[in-house]
Formats: sequence, structure tokens, C-alpha cells
Amino acid sequence: MNHTLLNNQERARQLRIRIENITILLLAVFSFFLFLLTFFPFSRISKAMQGSFEMGRMVQRAFSIVLFVLSLQLWKRKRNAWTIAVGIFVLNFLRRLIGMGHPLHNGIMILDLFLFILFFITRKDFCCPAGRGNRRQTLLLALFSIIGVLINVGITWHYMRLGTADGASVSFADSFTQGISMIFGMGSLPASMADRHGTEFVLFWFSWGCILAAILCAVRPWIQKQAHGSQEIQHARTLLNLYSQNPCSYLALEDDKCLYFGHSVDGVLPYGTVGDTIVVNGDPVCRDEDFPALLAEFKEFCQNSAHNIFFLGLTDYYLREYEKQGFGLVKSGEEARFKLADYEISGKKGAKMRMNINHATKAGVTVHEYKVLEKRDPALDREFDRITDEWLDGKKSGMLRFTMGTVGLEAPMDKRYFYALNSDGKMVAFIVFVPFLGKNGYMADVTRHGKDAPSGVMETIIYEAFQVFKEEGIGYGSLGVAPLAGLSAESKNPMERLLQFIYNHLNACYGFRDLYRAKEKYSPTEWVPSYYAYLPKYPTPGMLYAAVEIQNPHGIHGYILTLLKGELHKWKK
Repeated sequence: MNHTLLNNQERARQLRIRIENITILLLAVFSFFLFLLTFFPFSRISKAMQGSFEMGRMVQRAFSIVLFVLSLQLWKRKRNAWTIAVGIFVLNFLRRLIGMGHPLHNGIMILDLFLFILFFITRKDFCCPAGRGNRRQTLLLALFSIIGVLINVGITWHYMRLGTADGASVSFADSFTQGISMIFGMGSLPASMADRHGTEFVLFWFSWGCILAAILCAVRPWIQKQAHGSQEIQHARTLLNLYSQNPCSYLALEDDKCLYFGHSVDGVLPYGTVGDTIVVNGDPVCRDEDFPALLAEFKEFCQNSAHNIFFLGLTDYYLREYEKQGFGLVKSGEEARFKLADYEISGKKGAKMRMNINHATKAGVTVHEYKVLEKRDPALDREFDRITDEWLDGKKSGMLRFTMGTVGLEAPMDKRYFYALNSDGKMVAFIVFVPFLGKNGYMADVTRHGKDAPSGVMETIIYEAFQVFKEEGIGYGSLGVAPLAGLSAESKNPMERLLQFIYNHLNACYGFRDLYRAKEKYSPTEWVPSYYAYLPKYPTPGMLYAAVEIQNPHGIHGYILTLLKGELHKWKK
């Protein structure tokens, strides 16, 4: 009985959503039609529509743009979009009560009433909250719009005075009415302003532009972030050490992540927000049997707040479930992974690795592990900071974030630190490893060297650390993902073709090829494919922007500047 009741409720909900979507779609089509009519001002239907709406052509054009944008926001079920739309329906209906009689006039009034009743009945569906911090920006943009109107009123008053007989006065109320009429297309220009259409045009679009910007700001989505204390961090850490199969999952504990904990199942996801896109680093972490429920729950959480979803750095472990739940997928690179029991650098394949290690060994390099939790050494901490500063001085850009961790000496938890000393006992490089596969694997996350580091020092640290892990019975090592490596040049997936183009032509931005070659020289025992997953299935430009922006310390502008510098360097050569 309960099962039948639930099915009936679900069918009723789906029918209601379908009716809402059809109505919103018709509203968008109507706004587009209204905009199109402005280019045929002398047609009968255009004149009838302008007469019914009491709008000039420019106002009709501006209003149709606002109505179309509002329709897109209603589709995402945004609460503030609902409030604005219902306000428009009510005002339009009340205005038409005064001039009933014309069939088209009456028809639009009935349509306004129908839309108001429908949206009022379904008001609970429009539950996506707007950003709390957007109120100030919305008010500021609305103020700019009012300023534009007042400037127009002042200009109208000035030219109305010029057009009157000497000594005649022009009331501010008359000029205010005339100026407002200009902005909302319900009047005509004074004769003295006949040659001032340019000023009027600029002020008109300035005011309407501010109105549109204020609406967009008012409906910008906001997501409820869960507060996290030490207990939540420790719980996430426990989940990671039990269930994480993705090498980058441990980065969930970094300060630049928000954590989503499952409600129906025990699991966690690390995410960040850029605009209306939620970016997730790595796979959700939970028991295998709980994964479908956790992914579905997080998907609903994002959709209920009108956010798109973009997953970075996924393995192929849960790939079928992402596809099953409607996500788009594309290969995004390959992870250099080592099965430590089989890893060796003998033979031709490991010749380059051996040569680099021999060079560092002859230079007197020795590798040590800093066990922070056993014995803290302030002098060593300062050396780690010095190496980081020297490393940053040699970089063209800042440190990547979100998909890269930090040194984290203040809260090391399960990180492991290996560093190299030169023949004088001075630190020259270090690598921070983070666990995965329930601590049966460690990934080299933070790799830094100082200005005096001899050749081969990083290879030596990696090799020595892997030997320590192997002796402890740990199964795997990883150097992380080489972005955009191993993509198919013949792929028909437009997203993969875009990534292939970036790999081939925009190498100056990040050095994708160099990074792949740097990992390849370690002779990984396997290359594990890495993926992006995204919802909607075809990512928008805003989603791609978010995926880049969240990783770059200088935002998208940093990538553009790096690209321009690279092209300038090529041109000089």
C-alpha cells in the first residue's frame, strides 16, 4: 500500500515538473518571439503587441532579454527568479485591468493570471537559494540603474526648459514623468531633444543593463556549506584510510576544500565552488556498495542548489556508475603508478634513472625520512620552508592549488616526508607523500628542490622512498597524473578533441608534454587512465572555466598571461 502511494506521489511530482518545464519553455519562446518582433516594427502583429504592452520598440527589446534570462533561471528553480517573475505577472495583470477591451489585451491579461496561479501553486519547487553575499551587489546595481534614470530626468528637464518660451517654468515633476517615460518607452522625446538620440540611447541601455545585471546577481546560486571542526576532519581521515582507491583523495583534508558528508550512507566528497559550478577533486570516498547512493545524494544536493558538477582526476574504478547516473565522461590524462614488488631500474629501460641516481650519489646526496609525529625538529621545518621559497623563486607562476596539496608540517596526519642532503649536510630537496588504497599506496604529492640541488636528486628521493615503502610491505607508489597524456587523436568525443588540442598547442600554459616525459623517465609499471566527469552531460564554457580557475592561484588570467609570454618568447626566437 505504501509502495503504491509512493509511486503515485512520484508520478504526480513528475507530471508537475513536466508542466512547469513546458510553461517555462513557452515563456522563453515568447520572450524570443517578442525580441524578434522588434526588428519588424511595421508589421501588424508587432504594432498590436506594442499597443497591448504599451512599450516602445527599444523597451520591448530590453524587456524580452530580461524575460528570456529570467526563464533560464526559472528552469534552474531559483527562488529569487520565481519572486521576480511572479512580481512581473502581478504588475502586468493589474496594469491591464485599467484598459480591458482589446482581445489581445484581454488574452495577455488572462495569460498573466494563469502564469501567476501556476507558479504560486508550484512555489515550493523553486527552492534554490540565492547567494547571501549577493544582496549588496544587487542593491548597488539597482542603485546604478536609478542613477541612470535620474541623469536622464535631469537631461530631459534641461532640454524641456530650452524648448519653452522665455520665462516659462518647467516643473521637476513634468520632467521626471517625461524622463521615466523615455526609459520605459511610454512617451516621446521633447522637440528640443530631437538631435539628442545618442544620449538617450546610451542612458536607456545603461539603465536596462543595470536592471539585467541586478537580476542576474540576485539569482546567483548559493550553496549551504557544512561547518567542519576537528571531529569532521578526523572522520574524513578515517574514511580516506579505509576506502580511498584514488591517489588524490587524501587532498580532501586540505584547507581549500569543503567536505560533503553523506546522509544516507557514510562517505565524503571534497569540493570547491566557482560561480554555479561545483568542482570535485577525485572520487567520492565510501564503501563500494554505498557509492551509487552517495553519488546520487551529492548529485541531488548540487541540483537542488542550481549548480553544475565537474569531477577532476577520477580513476576508472567507478566509471560505469558515473555513466549510469547521466554524467558525461572524458579521458583527461594518465597516472604514473608503480607496483613496488615488480619495480626495478635494471636493464635498458631504467638506464636513464640509474644515470641520474648515480650522478646524485657521486655528488654526496643522501636521503632521509622526517618522521614529524615522532620527533619534531624546528631546524628541519625551517629548511622545508627555505626550499619552498627557493623553488617558488624559480617558478614562472604560483603554486597550483585544489588538485595539489601543501607541505602541511603543522598537521601532517598520515603524510610522509623524505628529504635529500648534499655532501655538506644541507637540505637541497624534499618530497611529501600522501596515502591511498588504505595506506597500501603512497603518491608523491609535493615535490620541491632548492637552487643548489644537484642533478638527479628528485629521482634519488623517489627511488629511496619507494624502497622504504617496499620493505614495509606497501604495494604501490604513484607520481600522480600527467594531465592530458595518452588521449586518442582519433576520438570522436568533442571534449577529448578539445583536450587533445590544448595538449598539442597550448603547452606553454602548463608544460603538459614536459610533465609527461618527467614521469615517464621513472619507468612506471603501469599507466592508469584518469577521467573528468561532468553534469550536464555536455559541459558549458562556465564549467570549463571553473575547472581551470579553481586550480590556478592567479585565476584564468594567469593562464592567459603565461600563454602570451610563451608565444612572445617563441616570436623573439
